Amino acid sequence: MDIQTVPSASNPRRVTFDTLAVWALVLTGAVAALAFIPSATIPFIYSKVSIVAIGGIIALALYILARLTRGNIIVPPAALLGAFWLVPAAYLLSTLFSGGGFRAGLLGTELETDTLGFMILLAAFASIVALTFRRSAQYRIFFKVASIVYAIILAAQVVFLILGHVASAKFSPTANVVGTFSDLGMLAGLGVTISLLAIRFLPLQTRTKRFVWITGAMSLIVLALVNSAFIWALVALTALGLFIEAIMRRAPMAADEDFDGVSEVSLDAEPLHGPETKNLAGPLVVLVVSLFFIIGGGTIGASLVNALGTNYLDVRPSVQSTFAVGSHTYASAPIFGSGPGTFGSQWLTFRDRSLNDTVFWNVDFTSGIGVIPTSAITTGIVGLLAWLAFLSLFFYIGIRALLFRAPEEAYARFVSIASFVGASYIFVLALGTNPGPVVLLAGFFLAGLFVSSLRYGGSRREWGIIFSRNPRVGFVIVFGLTLLLLASVVAAYVVVERYLGSVAYAQAVQDLNAGNLEKGSADINRSLLFAPSDRAYQLAAAASISQMQTIANNTKLTPSQAQQQFQAALSTGIQAATLATQIAPNNYRNWVVLGNVYQAVVPLKIQGAYDNAKAAYTKAIALNPTNPTLPFALAQLEIAQGNGPAAETDLTNAIGLKRDYTQATLLLSQLQVQEGKAKDALQAAEAALYFAPNDQNVLFQVGILRLGTGNTDGAIQALTAAVQQNTQYANARFFLAVAFATKGQFAQALDQLNAISNLSADNAKAVAADIATLKAGKNPFPPARQGQLGIPQTTVSDPSGKPAGSAVTK
Repeated sequence: MDIQTVPSASNPRRVTFDTLAVWALVLTGAVAALAFIPSATIPFIYSKVSIVAIGGIIALALYILARLTRGNIIVPPAALLGAFWLVPAAYLLSTLFSGGGFRAGLLGTELETDTLGFMILLAAFASIVALTFRRSAQYRIFFKVASIVYAIILAAQVVFLILGHVASAKFSPTANVVGTFSDLGMLAGLGVTISLLAIRFLPLQTRTKRFVWITGAMSLIVLALVNSAFIWALVALTALGLFIEAIMRRAPMAADEDFDGVSEVSLDAEPLHGPETKNLAGPLVVLVVSLFFIIGGGTIGASLVNALGTNYLDVRPSVQSTFAVGSHTYASAPIFGSGPGTFGSQWLTFRDRSLNDTVFWNVDFTSGIGVIPTSAITTGIVGLLAWLAFLSLFFYIGIRALLFRAPEEAYARFVSIASFVGASYIFVLALGTNPGPVVLLAGFFLAGLFVSSLRYGGSRREWGIIFSRNPRVGFVIVFGLTLLLLASVVAAYVVVERYLGSVAYAQAVQDLNAGNLEKGSADINRSLLFAPSDRAYQLAAAASISQMQTIANNTKLTPSQAQQQFQAALSTGIQAATLATQIAPNNYRNWVVLGNVYQAVVPLKIQGAYDNAKAAYTKAIALNPTNPTLPFALAQLEIAQGNGPAAETDLTNAIGLKRDYTQATLLLSQLQVQEGKAKDALQAAEAALYFAPNDQNVLFQVGILRLGTGNTDGAIQALTAAVQQNTQYANARFFLAVAFATKGQFAQALDQLNAISNLSADNAKAVAADIATLKAGKNPFPPARQGQLGIPQTTVSDPSGKPAGSAVTK
């Protein structure tokens, strides 16, 4: 085996495996960035991730074939090449030893960014780029294709903006082909940065320069629409650096009038090298615009966003909340963290209860303030040190190389600077935001390009291993490369299989929402066949509950047929929910679904249903202790079991977690009425009314309770408000007529009953006698009749929250 330094040289143009690998990498990035299929059954982000995975595997296979056919391996300076694999190594250790589950840590649900599989994908992509790109022509291919793709993205955004105003019912102005609207802003910031560097370091032709200026200007417009202060700050720093650098490199005037009669003091500094900058407009304009929107982002920027309808929510935990979750995680699992992809469960376990008082009380965050902080929590100290080592090596080697060993050739120097600055921009974003897969791919692609460009610095040499000259060593290397090639085939199969499973899952969701249980169940089975997941089993359990309800309501079935089908559906639902809890035991939703299956049959007095449902809900509460919907579900279970005191305790717990939980407060009021606690019930209903003053059901409940406790005027006020919210609310009109009649206001009572009569023929029959009595000048609702109508004893006997006790229908 010979290890040699290989001087850079240009190869004749021909189609080789190396060339095909370059095109595979470039086209993978292009297709992933532009992939956009407007279909609810095609997962948008996961489609892009799958394209990246398949494209990367193809590029890897082509690179391996190139090495096998050439009998050599040529690498750039290897320090950063190895650094790419520090983070995946930390993720592997965390996956193996954190206890979070190997399958979940490796692939997650859809290869999310905080999984071992995605980190391997990024590192492999960066490594293949660093190994494959070796010629200036290859760099030009990348930047030309990237420029075209970026221009298409900007043009598509203009189209979306127009469609968002012309056909707002079908299109949103924030729709884009990249990912989230925040991702588009990050990519626009990268576009501005690369444009400034191209103008500074490349001798552009007039047409190319015009293209760069136009795309740069459009990028600034997109940044203004996204209106992210963090992105603006990074762009401003880049513009400031280029502006200062351009000032420093300007050639002095031949005769400076300012120095007439002045003795010049020489600083004996070495002259700065590099082309003279003739135009400072680019960095200066970008710097001014950036500062303008940083300062006025909350006023002028917000006004622009509101005018064009590009408002969007970039909701994520704060720095303090992320740190709090991290401190709790490190207290229990400091070395390897909680496991890749488990930030969501950690968040639910340790989040602050005060968040229930905000509009985001029911948002289950799956990431923290940024990608890297999230990774540091889920992978522990091992992951934190890996990120610190990688970033430290990248910035140290990069800055040192650009300062002391920058390539002399103009285009190679531009590639080196642009790739380093662009990758640094993405890495800094990952510290404080959550870039999507496309943005992260762009960052690691540029990092790979930078490592590749290091071969042009200094002595312009790269290391090569000619293993074909040594049979023994060659056998080992060829064997290893062959195994890697076969592994890439297996990886491709897994990616395709899981993608098909995700598509089938999306189709199942659509079918079940449309009420097509048969087709939805078939799609669920297909999804489970491709890739078993807890979410698919959740859906299967929910479909079983719907199927049981359908069977119970089917009068065409014989009792024996109904019993057999019901038992089969129940068994399927229990099995599916149980398998979901086995796949992801720390996902509280799996336990909620299992509880829902058992609760559905509690009214049938099936042995063990109540105990199993309660155990499942209790487990869900342990995993998500600050979620008020869980004790509320437990209260509904107790009501179905006929255990009123326990239900009252659970509802009190739910309200304690969220004071404005109107649904729980209203149900508590109904429960207290059933127990004969009319005054307590009224207090609970009044509390619900405080938080939901326009809720027609709450107004109805308050009106009934006020009427039952002798506050007739208050009852009229509340029931009138309920009728104003819904003029066809027959029950509210009926009891409003009762209240008017009790006050002796027969004319007003008659108006309400006539309105009810006009709603339907059934209502007309129900109130005909009462109308006749009112016309005769008598009260048809004496106290004895009011008690029969359920004021207040039985007006709220339905624990589902729907008003009951009226003699009329809608």
